Amino acid sequence: MWQEKHSLTMSRRRFMSLIGIGSTALLLSACGSRAPTSTPAAGNTSGQKVKLSFWLPGGSDTYFKAHQEIAKKYEGEHTNVDVEVTRYTGDQSFVEVLLARIAAGNPPSATVIWDTPVALGVRGSLLELDAMMATSQNCQTDNWPAAILASCQFGGKTYGLPVTAGTYGMWYNQELFEQKGVPSDPSKFPKTWDDMRQLSKEFTRWQGDKLETAGFVPIPDPYVLPIWSALNGSQIYDAKNQKYTIDSENNIQMMEYFLSWLDEEYKGDIQKVQNSGAWGGYPGSKGQPPAFQNSRLAMMLEGSWMMGDFYAFGQAKLKRWNVAYIPVGPSGSKQVSGYWPNWLAIPKGSNNPEEAFKYLDFMSVEGVQDWFAAVPDMPTNKKVPKNLVPKVVVEKRGDAFAKQVMDFFRKQQEIATPMWDSPIQSFAIDQLQRAIERIMRKAAKPKDALAEAQKACQAELEKTLKG
Repeated sequence: MWQEKHSLTMSRRRFMSLIGIGSTALLLSACGSRAPTSTPAAGNTSGQKVKLSFWLPGGSDTYFKAHQEIAKKYEGEHTNVDVEVTRYTGDQSFVEVLLARIAAGNPPSATVIWDTPVALGVRGSLLELDAMMATSQNCQTDNWPAAILASCQFGGKTYGLPVTAGTYGMWYNQELFEQKGVPSDPSKFPKTWDDMRQLSKEFTRWQGDKLETAGFVPIPDPYVLPIWSALNGSQIYDAKNQKYTIDSENNIQMMEYFLSWLDEEYKGDIQKVQNSGAWGGYPGSKGQPPAFQNSRLAMMLEGSWMMGDFYAFGQAKLKRWNVAYIPVGPSGSKQVSGYWPNWLAIPKGSNNPEEAFKYLDFMSVEGVQDWFAAVPDMPTNKKVPKNLVPKVVVEKRGDAFAKQVMDFFRKQQEIATPMWDSPIQSFAIDQLQRAIERIMRKAAKPKDALAEAQKACQAELEKTLKG
């Protein structure tokens, strides 16, 4: 995909997937030396333990071990249940592997997925959870932020639980701001794209064709395009009316704005920018160190998970960073944010859906607290205590600052724009990737590239909905 080959920096989800890759095994058992086994038959004979298999799509060793510990805790509280946690470590798409197991009749009891449940639910691959949610301890509909739960809902049915949802904000280098005499308090951060564009120039320096330092690099990621679109008064997909709006006037204006910014500040050449470094918070595909941590980048749009990942790539030159609301576009009227969830789901053919759901119900409030302690993905369920703070931020910046940034990212959940709610999410991402590449490389005008993506996505959507 274009993002993996050409993005300014590696995406967090792509990074998490890669670091979970082992050697030649497709699946790596998480419980001692036990190998993955076929899912037991439905039902449970009296006196025998309930055996649940729980899959992870990938992830770091820390993430993996956290889920092992959560399973052990659950087993300690439910002595009639064994939970086997399995991490996927293959090169093939996790979703393709999951769908193959569903088709073969031996899927996991439950799983974490990194693709919207809507896309899998509409094709009949996931179980509806509404009845179990209604009688659950933790997972009633009202216990989830509506905009985020919408990523699991289609046709009045719920196919997943958004157990965590990291939210987005503008990360900025307080040290660079203060060196330029720019106020570094979050309340003083630019409120509009125009203001951020003007500020960005203060930090951007070229040496010949090499970009040495940058303010904000305006090359959007297709995964966060719905956020930029909402900030400019539009949307990418209208779930209520089951219609794509990719080539709306405001979206055309959005891409024209980013393109003119690239021309003005970055020599109009995306390749020169990319050749000069990894312009974000993650290493580049060729091992380039993240520019933000190395004080080469003053501002970036990034998620709350960066609270932990910021310190994952060696000693950071930058010590003092902060977060602020994302500026509003020229046709926008309100501040919004967005999110990227980890979803919990029960595949069709699960050996014991009721017991599997009890584990997901536990995970949604109790287990996710241990998850957060290891990997600070933002819990979503409203019953999770609000005093959770990432340990690494407390260690590096102090308790007061850690609480401040957590409060900020929780507020972003409240203003998150709807996203991840299309039955053809992956197809649309591919089309948006292609459109962005063609626009930023000047192979097509914004209007034409977006119109092409619109036509393809709407046609695929209608085909999918017709079955």
